[in-house]
Amino acid sequence: MRRPLIAAWGSALYGWVTITRRFNETGSTCCIARLGQDSGGLPKSRNSHHFNDSWEDFMAAPKTERLGVSALDHFFSQHGWLFREQTTHDYGIDAHIEVVNKERPTGKLVALQIKSGTSFFTEETNDSFVFRIDDKHVAYWVDHSMPVVLVIYNPETKSAYCREVTRDTVMKTGKLWKIEVPKIDMLANPKKWLHELESLTQPELYVRRMNRLRIDRRWMDLIAEGWEVRVTFDHWVNKSLPRYQVTIYADEERETWPTLYAPGVGVKGMLQHFFPWADFTVDGEEHEEGAQGRYEAECYSRYDAETGEAFYDQEFDEWYEPPTGLVPVSDNGETETYVLILSLNELGKSFLAVDDYLSDPEVQEAIGFELK
Repeated sequence: MRRPLIAAWGSALYGWVTITRRFNETGSTCCIARLGQDSGGLPKSRNSHHFNDSWEDFMAAPKTERLGVSALDHFFSQHGWLFREQTTHDYGIDAHIEVVNKERPTGKLVALQIKSGTSFFTEETNDSFVFRIDDKHVAYWVDHSMPVVLVIYNPETKSAYCREVTRDTVMKTGKLWKIEVPKIDMLANPKKWLHELESLTQPELYVRRMNRLRIDRRWMDLIAEGWEVRVTFDHWVNKSLPRYQVTIYADEERETWPTLYAPGVGVKGMLQHFFPWADFTVDGEEHEEGAQGRYEAECYSRYDAETGEAFYDQEFDEWYEPPTGLVPVSDNGETETYVLILSLNELGKSFLAVDDYLSDPEVQEAIGFELK
């Protein structure tokens, strides 16, 4: 099934540019192509037979609101943390970041509200920038299950400033609230701010697990709606320390994680850890395609030079055996490549029901009783 694009992953700074980030899909630690806006090619000059137009004539105006998200994505990815933009489910939250310690995700999460633009820097004190906000946003952030950090980004100076949103850091000012954000550029002081952000993440194990399920909710929703969601990764069979670079995708939505190390944990254990809400089946089409090379190597008989036709001892349909269990779709001796289709298990189905209830604003919080 084809699904309309829900969210453009990555940072489309210009209308026709596709921005790349973090890790590429081939497994190198370079970058991954994220989806931007479909351009249909470069814009044409008004006088296409001349080539004296300046480069600026081709450039669309920067999308200020995207610049902050892109800068923060680059900052956290550069320091090995996971950055997951939130575009559909969380009101008032732009991204979740996850602490990674020694290349292993920790489950410690922080929610970010990112504001980008010079207008957020017009009001200031000697030590801070003043950010003003309304009741509904403050209430949402303060009561959020994760620590919420407000980040304001200045696209002219390429600097970012942040502060945790708590009952102690917000101040009432008539009908609005204000938060004073210290004038310390987090992008210029990564060690300090990564430590500060990690110190905010000390919830109980129960809360951390619930938060991880909430982050994966969009993939569960896609499966529940009937779309096919897959994960793909390579298993390095000759490495003493198992490592995986996982990509989860559904049609035009895609998310690739940094290389993750899982000592003492096999493929099945890794999947159960990162996707406890899912069951897995091997993608039959990918498996069949991957088997084609083995078939040709094992069953090749002769080649007719006159006709250009190759002959085999056995037909492919007779030779091929469909996958049973959790097996790779291809194997080159160094890496085993897996492509798996996800389905919701009982935990996933139950979580959707519970989360729907907990997130339903129509559910009454309190009921009054009259004693007689």
